[in-house]
Amino acid sequence: MPPTYRNHHCRLAAYTFQGQRVLFLENELLRVGVLLDKGADIFQFLHKPSDTEFMLHTPRGIRPPAIQSIGSGWGTFLDYYEGGWQEILPNGGPTCTYKGVEFGQHGEVSTIPWTCTIDVDTPELVRVTLSVRPFRTPYFLQRSMTLRRGDPSLLIEETLTNEGGEPMQFMWGHHPAFGAPFLDSSCRVDLPAGDLTVATFEGGAGTRLRGGSRHRWPRVVESGGVSLDFSRPDAPGTGHEDLGYVIDLPEGWYALTNQATRVGFALAWSLDAFPYLWVWRQFNQSSGYPWYGQVYTVALEPWSSYPSAGLLAAIDNGSAVTIEPGETRTAWLRAVAYTGLTEVTYVSPEGRVTGVRGEDVRG
Repeated sequence: MPPTYRNHHCRLAAYTFQGQRVLFLENELLRVGVLLDKGADIFQFLHKPSDTEFMLHTPRGIRPPAIQSIGSGWGTFLDYYEGGWQEILPNGGPTCTYKGVEFGQHGEVSTIPWTCTIDVDTPELVRVTLSVRPFRTPYFLQRSMTLRRGDPSLLIEETLTNEGGEPMQFMWGHHPAFGAPFLDSSCRVDLPAGDLTVATFEGGAGTRLRGGSRHRWPRVVESGGVSLDFSRPDAPGTGHEDLGYVIDLPEGWYALTNQATRVGFALAWSLDAFPYLWVWRQFNQSSGYPWYGQVYTVALEPWSSYPSAGLLAAIDNGSAVTIEPGETRTAWLRAVAYTGLTEVTYVSPEGRVTGVRGEDVRG
């Protein structure tokens, strides 16, 4: 059923762009774009009052599927990476083989089409359910997305079911990457209070960090002994890349605030489903494919497991999740845009963003 046409309050819009189905969820404050034919990526998260787009957009942009001259041993994730926000299951990281099946980079739900049904389509509320059954594993993943009138937050509710007849192990994560002009060196990452541990590994993408070491957030010591502030992006063009994992969060939330514009993006989530936060920092690092020095981003990624060396590494360190035949796991996330703050002390599950002055600022 197509969406009902409206140009006010909550509404849905469906288009075809570059040969792919695109869905928009919109209200007075947010416009959220979803690539239905490519992993249900959230490629746009726009705060309308401030005209702030939070998501990274890579120079390659959105591309229709094409036949490559030769298949990459990494798979197709990086070939078609447009930026934005991916959902990743069951492998987080480079190619690996599990139960006789080979997965490419971040395989496999992030590169294939999802189905979409409209559950609610009213001026007060819109809700859609997206779902996918991957080709090589017996999972059924459903994602409900809800937007309410006057609310600058998007609610995501998920169920993951093992439809097979044997136990499976997986990594499950969300990969929102933030880009310019919202992202710059005036931005600040806030996490729940506590003595947080950042772990780094040889299998990670870090080019400055020692593998196999642990640090106290937000200070991370690079291999040369220089201390980096992981809560602050480098300036564009510095040519660096770092990756760390916050492994002992007491609560599931973060906030990324541009302190110059006082506009920010916060994410809250179910910590039982995603206990780890991956922090990927890419500042025009010039090392050939796939970035060629063109990408400036910070990604703050809730995950079930770590490290980014892939599913086999997560099985080895005990963080991979086992799901029994017929078992269902649930999760939720809430993404919210906010204004007027320079630091954040708390993000509630309902999307209230509390600043250092103790004020709640919504939209």
